[in-house]
Amino acid sequence: MNSNIIEKANILVNSSDTAYMAVIDENNYPSASTISSIKTDGIFEGYFSTGIDANKAKRILKNNKVSLCYNIEGDNVTLVGEAQILTDKDIKHALWQDWFINHFPLGKDDPTYCIIKFTTKRVSLWIDRECSEFTIDEVLHIQSACGLLCDRCEYKKTHGCEGCIETKGHPFYGECSIAVCCQEKGYEHCGECSQMPCEKLHEYSCGDSEHCDKPKGARLNILRCWAKRI
Repeated sequence: MNSNIIEKANILVNSSDTAYMAVIDENNYPSASTISSIKTDGIFEGYFSTGIDANKAKRILKNNKVSLCYNIEGDNVTLVGEAQILTDKDIKHALWQDWFINHFPLGKDDPTYCIIKFTTKRVSLWIDRECSEFTIDEVLHIQSACGLLCDRCEYKKTHGCEGCIETKGHPFYGECSIAVCCQEKGYEHCGECSQMPCEKLHEYSCGDSEHCDKPKGARLNILRCWAKRI
């Protein structure tokens, strides 16, 4: 699990029009069906519409354990987490789409119209012939100044690297100017800085060298995630 594979998963989820949603039915068996995706925050959250009297809503109200699966051209992201049924007027209005009228003829305020909010707990994926399994708590654990996810990095074993936080900006290869800058400013990570991404961090993430992110900007999005959610 690294920032690159997470960004690939975010891109796949955000670009998917539909997902497979599995809920627990009345006999405690998983029941899966397709559902249109109306809003996502990458692998972290997803929003869907349904009827308050539909099986999905009834089953989620009884057991909120839910799994989602997104698949594009053989790449696959499976999310396991918890769902909520939302009937708040503001969120119903905010997520309304014109084609919903075919299902909810009274429009945004149709009493049968509701929203499913899904929050991920753990992730299993297969993308670009790479598999990975991890929890959202692992992703949210601050592991570096720049947004790299160091906990599972191969250099921890092969090079005895303790990372830039533990070594105060001096990982196995020497001084990291980004980490030193972050620590001198009193930040835990660069996502807390008002100048993020600075020119140096942007080049480190979005440049063309072999050590830069692929997809570009992957660690920047990890930093934004840390700043937003912690």
